[in-house]
Amino acid sequence: MGETILKKKDIEELEKLVQIAKEQGNNINLNLVYMTMDSEKIDFTEVMKYFNDRGISMIEGDVEPDITAYSCEGEKIRPFDPAKISITMKPMTLDALIKRIKNEEIEFDTSFQRKAGLWSKRQKSQLLESIFLRIPLPAFYFDATDEDKWLVIDGLQRVSTLREFAVDKSLKLQELEFFPELNKCSYDRLPRTFQRRIDETVINVYLVNPSTPENVKFNIFKRINTGGLTLEPQEIRNALFQGQATDFLQKCAKMECFIKATAGSIKCERMLDREFILRYVAFCYLDLELYNGNIDEFLNEGMKFLNHADISEIKKIQNEFVFVMNAMFAVMGNNSFRKICVDGRRRPINKVIFESWCYVFRTLSSSNVVQLIKERCEVQKEYMLLCESQEYLYLLKVPDKKALYARIRAVKELVHKFI
Repeated sequence: MGETILKKKDIEELEKLVQIAKEQGNNINLNLVYMTMDSEKIDFTEVMKYFNDRGISMIEGDVEPDITAYSCEGEKIRPFDPAKISITMKPMTLDALIKRIKNEEIEFDTSFQRKAGLWSKRQKSQLLESIFLRIPLPAFYFDATDEDKWLVIDGLQRVSTLREFAVDKSLKLQELEFFPELNKCSYDRLPRTFQRRIDETVINVYLVNPSTPENVKFNIFKRINTGGLTLEPQEIRNALFQGQATDFLQKCAKMECFIKATAGSIKCERMLDREFILRYVAFCYLDLELYNGNIDEFLNEGMKFLNHADISEIKKIQNEFVFVMNAMFAVMGNNSFRKICVDGRRRPINKVIFESWCYVFRTLSSSNVVQLIKERCEVQKEYMLLCESQEYLYLLKVPDKKALYARIRAVKELVHKFI
């Protein structure tokens, strides 16, 4: 991780952020912290500790950052056979790539459609002008698990630009620097010389082949994706585990009971809402012994579980999810899945609190929930006392299995006092 002691310059920047946070109810937006602090040179856990010691919560929207995101364990890959990793490089012409696009052999997954249009027309035009100038393009990376449907790992903006210009013919060039005379030209209006430069441009294509283990593919997605918008882990999972799992998460994320229980605080733009649903599934239906502190691997297992579940099991999971969300809101109201503090200020939603309360509530009967609703004020007071416990607050910051079991045990003991 590098140096873990914050330097004087780092502390000066952090103090500025602390002052900003105090003016916003002791909350600081995670994106602002990322932009201010150089996470390549400092241990981000030290940054989190610095804020925590001063009563500052880092939030992303209205969600606390994931404690596992800054864990060394989270970067490890479960042991695998290196011989199964297969990534090949093949030179190919843009004409060959364009033919794949025309024949729908490149997967423009619906989850990526939003990101396929991130570039402005000027940026797209300048990419094409670079091709006219014979400036080498960066390498393209594809998941070639399905030979008939390559999935873009890195290079989506470039591939999308080629589709828009050479296949859909909907893009017209603009703001070119070296060939301004070509402004407003579509592909068909280009002189053949420039069309040929597109067709004959040679690119380096890296193919991640089918034998590569899924968890390694996931890690490759995280490391290789270098575009203007780095993919979030759930966006990667949504690409790698297409099928019943992705459909289920999308459906549940739109449910009124989930939106109500989370007070509409969880953003859908980067699939954070779907990640929460997946956490519910993974922690409630997988063997917790599978959890080794690496949240990405555990959630990947959750996606595989959903993809292989039969229809009746999916229906059962959905019904139980609705039960848990409704029960949670009925008992905890707008404090669901958050710390409750004596100052009365509502805290952001916390992922590990979400996991433990869902795990416990799924085990309850309808009569148990009715009793908890009757005692909801006392339940919330008891939980407030728990949130004042330094031992419990410590458990919320530790990503290992022992802490997971302890968090669940603490909530279970609290709930069972009232049923």
